[in-house]
Amino acid sequence: MKNKFNLRYLILPMLASISIASCKKDATVGNQKEELLTNAVSIENGYLKFRDQKAFDSLVNILVKPENSNTKPKELVNFKSYKDIFMEIEKEYQNVNNSKAFDDFKTKYSDLVEIKSDSSLTYRFGTPLSALFTNINGEVKIGGVTTVYTKDQRMVSYAGKHKSESQINSIYKTDANQGIFVGSVSTKMAVVNTEATFGSVVTSAIKSELYYNEDGKRRLFVDLWKDSAPRTDIEVWDPAALEYRIRYYFSSRQELKKTFGGWRTNETDYYFSNLNYNYSFAIFPNPNYTIFNYSLGSYSIGNATGPIIIDIGTQEGKPGSIWGTGRFFSGGVPNAPSFNVN
Repeated sequence: MKNKFNLRYLILPMLASISIASCKKDATVGNQKEELLTNAVSIENGYLKFRDQKAFDSLVNILVKPENSNTKPKELVNFKSYKDIFMEIEKEYQNVNNSKAFDDFKTKYSDLVEIKSDSSLTYRFGTPLSALFTNINGEVKIGGVTTVYTKDQRMVSYAGKHKSESQINSIYKTDANQGIFVGSVSTKMAVVNTEATFGSVVTSAIKSELYYNEDGKRRLFVDLWKDSAPRTDIEVWDPAALEYRIRYYFSSRQELKKTFGGWRTNETDYYFSNLNYNYSFAIFPNPNYTIFNYSLGSYSIGNATGPIIIDIGTQEGKPGSIWGTGRFFSGGVPNAPSFNVN
């Protein structure tokens, strides 16, 4: 079947922000304002707009470097990302010290963060990676295509005029002829070695581990993420030859147990040692799988707050397996064992 719409810039490499924009998104539809940040990046209608996929890839490759976790590139000085907003909310959460303050906090931020059963906070939408470049509404634009990470764990990409929240909420099916692509985002552990089905996008945490310090007052989350999406910038969609663009990465986050309300993300030092992971891809038309390797002997990041990302590689093709071992630990959880993937 011929794809009548060239969606060259549709797929994000990890698929898997800005002054705080008004949540009244419907009022901004069709009334786009643009602020040029660089020749390649601007703020349009409250979200980041990248000139093309190359510009997006270049900036994301800077954002995911661990040494940049405490800094912001010049392209984003005037932009507040969803991660920035989340961390501001986390700081306010530090002051919650009684039941009334907790209830007020939930009422104020229930649309932006999720409060888990142990009263810790997590993202309401998107992933640790997408939070670096999406805005308060989960939006980003690459070339002529806008992608929205929704609060019901979908990833909606579309071409053309900016859509309101209500319009996005009505889109659930991919329609390439209309320049629409819909995928899913899962924070629950998925099967590692299962290929995505034709026409789908599944961005998920494919393995998660939670390590506690011996005193039980600090804990460390380590998650392995797989962002995947089929390429749609090809002339013919052939399920037998469909290629995928996959990014694998780890996220690491330490939390401290507070006297009221459970757990809080806190500043700490992160450490990584003896990382050795392999992943396989079949590059069309070659049906054989090629094995790629990521290795890191030792690395440390000091005085960081929030999720730290270790990017282990992006490839285009049909994904196969990922396996290996490595150790992720922190100043508060120094005895975390190796993270094994089979």
